[in-house]
Amino acid sequence: MIDNEQLPKQMLLIWRTYWETYMKTLEATEEQGDRMLDLMLQQSDGFREETKKVIRQWVENSKSINKAYVNNVSENIKKMEEILEPKGN
Repeated sequence: MIDNEQLPKQMLLIWRTYWETYMKTLEATEEQGDRMLDLMLQQSDGFREETKKVIRQWVENSKSINKAYVNNVSENIKKMEEILEPKGN
């Protein structure tokens, strides 16, 4: 049985494990999406170069937003770990 002091630490550990799994899935999905989009844009005659440029810029903006989100969540996890495991313990 987990005591009340250990419960938040265990919950954070579980949440961190879920987060790491999510990150691996996200990275794999992003890589596959990049490959698919590049192939589609290279082989497509239906898009003008300006349209292809806009699509690529939109993808880069989305990646930037996603990266900021990931960094924020990762920093918050670190802060919670520091709160639950103060230095010197």
